[in-house]
Amino acid sequence: MRNYVWLCLVMLALGCGGGSDTSAPVAGVPLAINGPSRVDTSKPVAAPDLSDSVTNPVVEQLFQKARQAARDGHSASAIEAVSQAIGIDPGDSRLFRLRGDIYTLVGEYANARADLALAIRNEPQNAELRNIRGYFLMSRGLQKEAVADFDKALQLNPQFSAAWNNRGLVHLANQDYEAALADFDKAAMIDSEYADALNNRGFTRFKMGQLSEALSDLKLTVELMPGYATAWNNCGLVYMQQHEYALAVDAFSQANRVAPNDIRWLEHRREALKRAGRYAEAGSDAERIGWLTRLKQLTQQALSQPNVSSRWIARASHLVEGSEFNVAVEDYSRALTLNPADYEALSGRALAWMKLGDAGKAIADCDESLIAKPNSTAFSIRGDAWFTLANYDQAIEDFEAAHRFDQTVADAYRKRATARRAEGKGKLADADLKKADSISAALNGETKPVKSGKAQLPFPE
Repeated sequence: MRNYVWLCLVMLALGCGGGSDTSAPVAGVPLAINGPSRVDTSKPVAAPDLSDSVTNPVVEQLFQKARQAARDGHSASAIEAVSQAIGIDPGDSRLFRLRGDIYTLVGEYANARADLALAIRNEPQNAELRNIRGYFLMSRGLQKEAVADFDKALQLNPQFSAAWNNRGLVHLANQDYEAALADFDKAAMIDSEYADALNNRGFTRFKMGQLSEALSDLKLTVELMPGYATAWNNCGLVYMQQHEYALAVDAFSQANRVAPNDIRWLEHRREALKRAGRYAEAGSDAERIGWLTRLKQLTQQALSQPNVSSRWIARASHLVEGSEFNVAVEDYSRALTLNPADYEALSGRALAWMKLGDAGKAIADCDESLIAKPNSTAFSIRGDAWFTLANYDQAIEDFEAAHRFDQTVADAYRKRATARRAEGKGKLADADLKKADSISAALNGETKPVKSGKAQLPFPE
């Protein structure tokens, strides 16, 4: 096992990777988010080696129960189960490792550190445990203590590539590039396909001005792991230094492909596009950055007031503006759980359903919205839904109720005129065509004044 980092930890530097999760979730903006009572289950949960035999089946049962509860985001239940197991067998280091991981996920760092210490007390010669605690300490800014653990891990196992890499991260954070390079060299020498070590060595060489060597490392990294967003970004940074702006744009685009909601990649690509003279594309990236920045604000507000439905509605509306319709449905649904009769949430979700092509669900939500409070938005969306289903009578009725005036309304009249003519209702068809032509003329600025001197109102009559 190459990456021994199972804890939910923070990267030390922009260009570094300490584990196999290369999408850098701490810097991205989440679209779908878990409820406020749940931990982020997209983060790794401790997965200790199960190869050792377990003599007590009750301990094993509780251990598995705790792991599953942690994966499901039920941290309190997970901690309770693993604590029961510890009460039965306090000598099982796996249990302390698991509970320490869960404590880390929920932000109880003092408890996490205590459990890692207890795990090490049970297995003082376990290099892996020393590396895990070292990474935890490093993430908490306790660099001196972290280095001590990495040193001990390497004393116990000089071929421990992850410990070499992680100690290099501490040196890199301290801007001791020579020491960092030596440690990353050692990690890569032990494991020539260790993508994190290669990326980190490339980034270190970049910081040292060794651009060709840095690019060689980074290209090898993305060959080994094409989905390594941070390494693609680092390639782009090197190209920027080399004034190869087109290549930089391509590299940052690869990072954005892997992690499309990470503002860092977009900011870097926008700068590269500007330097390449591609201003329209740079402007598009600027708009996306602004949208993501606002999404981050709305996400923080929603999580800080999870029982306020208006917070979820605001976030959902923003997601609709960004064409993230599936996630918008989730947020509108969360708001409706808090307030089932919220007509704004119902009409908003109806619009999202329409964008997803589900007219039936859109109509159902509009019906509920109109029961809660008659509103033009629900009438208008329901009109679009009926139009999609070729029910032009209902569509026009809703468009009229919404006081809607646009080309879709004109198209509804024309389509109904065609249907009526096929049914032999010529006069009604002519009336519909007259209305359709009048609306189109008004939209084109061709409406003529009537004798009274007032502007003719083609719709509604």
